[in-house]
Amino acid sequence: MIRGKRLPIAVGVAFVLAASVFPAAVQAASNPIPSDFNLQITPSPIVTSVKPDQKTQVPLKIRNGGSGAEDLRIETRAFTYNSKDGQVTLQDSTSPEVSSWVSFSTPTFSVSPGEWFTDTITFNTPKDAGFSYSFAVVISRQKEPKATGGSRLIKGSVAVFSLVNVDRPGATSSMKVVSFTSAKRLYEYLPATFNVRFQNTGNTIVQPFGNIFVARTATAKTSLATLTVNEKRGYILPNTSRTVNAVWNDGFAVYKADTNNVSGANKHLSIDWSKLSHFRIGRYTAHLVAVYSDGHHDIPIEGTVSFWVIPWRAIALFIVVIVLLWLFARWRGKRRTEKAVKRALAAQAAAHEAPKKPADNNTESKP
Repeated sequence: MIRGKRLPIAVGVAFVLAASVFPAAVQAASNPIPSDFNLQITPSPIVTSVKPDQKTQVPLKIRNGGSGAEDLRIETRAFTYNSKDGQVTLQDSTSPEVSSWVSFSTPTFSVSPGEWFTDTITFNTPKDAGFSYSFAVVISRQKEPKATGGSRLIKGSVAVFSLVNVDRPGATSSMKVVSFTSAKRLYEYLPATFNVRFQNTGNTIVQPFGNIFVARTATAKTSLATLTVNEKRGYILPNTSRTVNAVWNDGFAVYKADTNNVSGANKHLSIDWSKLSHFRIGRYTAHLVAVYSDGHHDIPIEGTVSFWVIPWRAIALFIVVIVLLWLFARWRGKRRTEKAVKRALAAQAAAHEAPKKPADNNTESKP
């Protein structure tokens, strides 16, 4: 049974910006810039709900996991999300929507190696605030090393994506399943991949989750597998869509990616004899049952898709082997028949050609 959670409906997705590595000389200074960059941020992502004309504070903890002291700064940045490919692009400018009412207790600070520093984010939400806001909180070095050639230094920063819902009248949570499909209609072997595309049709951020039940038929009372939908607990921004996938790989014979191949393009068939009873062949049905919260209740959404698992190459090989054995047996039987006929004909010919014995003449002539 799927059970949902009532969410404050505030979202964030955290990621570490790709650190650009370039040749540079360590700049001589009283406080040299460390050659490594390692920050740990919590909470990540930042999830909160605010009310109009009220002040809300969220503590943000930063730990320096590097080898030297770091002089850091914290600021907001805008970002864009592409619904088609799911790519998030961080902008160089601050977020104009929240820059006037989101502030930090310590915009610049220093952290020694192994130490934690707590910065407080203050949301002084205006009366005319909208329903939801999305932005990134970026922690970076106050000064970066200059590229002068020589040893290698890392220039990096950490971004925590923060999405905030405003609890005000008129806020609506609504979403739908745009599509629920199987990556293929016919699989030779597992895994089978299912793609669920959700679309946020409301003005607040939603977080769908649920299960996909794989069974022989749509009316089956028991399922062969239960897969988790949106296992990473991703959120969907208003007026955007997102595709999540689930993989069914519980089988006797399963294709697996080669671990030595970084791209994962090559695969090999793995057979687990302990799962012989899980040999998959035939038609299957996947039933989607997902939910999202509208702030008061969990709203269910469903979908169904059918697919086939046919190990056609193994079946073709089996048929070829059977045909070859049949042809061989037929040929061998024919050969035996031909040999038997030849032996019979030879025996018959030998019988006809055998010389007849002369008649006995024991009669003596009388004088």
